[in-house]
Amino acid sequence: MLIRILLFLVFFAFIAEVLAQAPVNDDIKTASPLKNVMVYCSDDAAFTSINATASGYKKGSLWSSEGKDIWFSFTAIGTDITATVTGQAAGNSNTLISPSIAFYTYKDNILTEQIGAMTTGGNLTTAYKGGLMIGEIYYIRISAENNATGSFKLCVNSYNPPNKPGQDFSSASLLCNKDSFTELKVTGAGVNNREATGTCLSLESNSAWYTWIAANNGTLGFTITPTAVTDDIDWVLFDLGPTTAPATPSSANSIRCAAGSGVDCNPGYYITGANSSSIDLTEQGGCSPNQDGFVKAIDMIEGHQYALLIDNFSNNNNGFTLAFDGDGEFSGPKSAIDAKTVDACLSTQKFIFIANASNYSSLKWSFGEGASIANASTTGPFEITYSTTGSKTVILEAFSLKNCRTVSSYTFDMALKPDKPVISANRTNFCFGSTMELNIPEVQDATYQWSGPANFSASTAAISVPISSFAQAGDYMVTVKVGDCYSEVATINIPTIVRNPVANFQTDPIVPGKFAAPVPITFLNHSRDADYFEWNFGDDETSNDYQPTHIYQKKGNYTVTLKAFTNNGCVDIFTLNNLVVLDGTTLQIPNSFSPNGDGINDLLNINVSNLKRFNFKIFNRYGDEVFLTTNIFDSWDGTWRNKPVPVGAYYYVLNGTDVFNKEVRFTGSITLIR
Repeated sequence: MLIRILLFLVFFAFIAEVLAQAPVNDDIKTASPLKNVMVYCSDDAAFTSINATASGYKKGSLWSSEGKDIWFSFTAIGTDITATVTGQAAGNSNTLISPSIAFYTYKDNILTEQIGAMTTGGNLTTAYKGGLMIGEIYYIRISAENNATGSFKLCVNSYNPPNKPGQDFSSASLLCNKDSFTELKVTGAGVNNREATGTCLSLESNSAWYTWIAANNGTLGFTITPTAVTDDIDWVLFDLGPTTAPATPSSANSIRCAAGSGVDCNPGYYITGANSSSIDLTEQGGCSPNQDGFVKAIDMIEGHQYALLIDNFSNNNNGFTLAFDGDGEFSGPKSAIDAKTVDACLSTQKFIFIANASNYSSLKWSFGEGASIANASTTGPFEITYSTTGSKTVILEAFSLKNCRTVSSYTFDMALKPDKPVISANRTNFCFGSTMELNIPEVQDATYQWSGPANFSASTAAISVPISSFAQAGDYMVTVKVGDCYSEVATINIPTIVRNPVANFQTDPIVPGKFAAPVPITFLNHSRDADYFEWNFGDDETSNDYQPTHIYQKKGNYTVTLKAFTNNGCVDIFTLNNLVVLDGTTLQIPNSFSPNGDGINDLLNINVSNLKRFNFKIFNRYGDEVFLTTNIFDSWDGTWRNKPVPVGAYYYVLNGTDVFNKEVRFTGSITLIR
């Protein structure tokens, strides 16, 4: 028995493993496309590597092991990319432990790692790669140490970094737009580490200076997120006044400052910046009450120059990500893409792109994979066709004389109108309680939209619908969508749901009973809503009669089955077990019994076969009736009116009708002893 249990458990584990479905993006060839890679962050546990398998490629250069990986793809809209995977931590629902990240290209079935940098700690990993080709497709590979799998949050930012910031204001990096970016390493405090003297920050440790000019009157907030969650980031923002005569940074023109040591506080924090919900203007060092790392956002003044000093007080040479918000803008080239589609979804379709740009000195277009024109440098319009389908990203770069650059992107799906699908069904009529299975051929990169009666909807190529209502009859429709292109609607009509038959019968004589071969049994059909029948009597004999009589010629224990059908193919089954047939007609009534409670011969049993009606009476010597039954399985226990009768002679009379409808009568005497 133990061996059988172990084998069952092994088999069950094998089946469970087979049924476990790997993620869709388990392989680079089925990588999930990320259409938004500019300051994109998913929700917690939005992605999972559970049930992923090892792809067999060489492990990432910065990984300790290959693990079980999954893949994402993206089109670079900047030269630099950062990707952050947040795994299991207090306060989130993620489960992945010790994640790993790497970047790749994949062309002509050749996989090439794009080696960059990776930092990890506390189940949070950030990877960086610079030098990307704008408009090219790249891949993100995510795994974990120790073959761990689980759910995680993914943040991605494809950006064009400003010039490397200096450690002094004199070498500050000029920001031309509000695109977010990441600095991986910030080392040293420059020639003068006291430029913030008099603010909440006195000495600089590892600093980076940025400056910009306000293009309009508007609000400005920002968020500084360290690449290592254990780092203490401080900062000071200066308003240097009009660009006609800008000042140098000093405590006099410091307008915001945050130097709290959030990583050492309780509750702790590590992200800092300025936002619209805060009201304080300065947060001092240490862990002062009510500090959370954020101060009030600013109202920029058009034409004013601003300077931002970011200082990493921790001596780990790590960096940070800087992201801006608000309706205030920076002075620099502006660009946007106006797009129009002609003959959408047809084989003759084309796309027209025009640059909507200002304050620039030059433009650079990249129209994406398979474009009839790869690049251009004027405003357009450009009429583009594509030789391949799939997701396309058009990139427009605008450059200024001050070497500022802004990048705009337009992502869309290049697709043709799918063919009208053909719906297949597992049957033409459906019975109440059955399952309707409808399917259409799968189409690459497609989504499916089903609709039908009783508010039915579905989004897979194959559907399985349990029939539980007569209202489920009617037209079922499906449309195939690829990109923004829809097929014609396909329809299948499901006729009226057929009411299921109900199979049922009784026997004459009634079963259970005591029968001896040969014995005829009549089957009384009580089925409903059926059109025809199929009987199986259990002795290799069958019948299609409505109400058959069958003669059992041999002894045995028989199972009788009735199948009731409708003309539409619905069926119900009723089964009668334990129809017992003995050898020959018998009458066995003992001439004595002893109801004394010793467990031996305590009951008077009546053994007679082939009777379908039965009446058995016992009388005492005075002619009083002391026992009566019409059930052949009843026995007499020697009592009358719940009291034991005296010992002595008693008389019985058995009247009945046998299976051949003949009247039978048996009489005799019985001696009761104790």
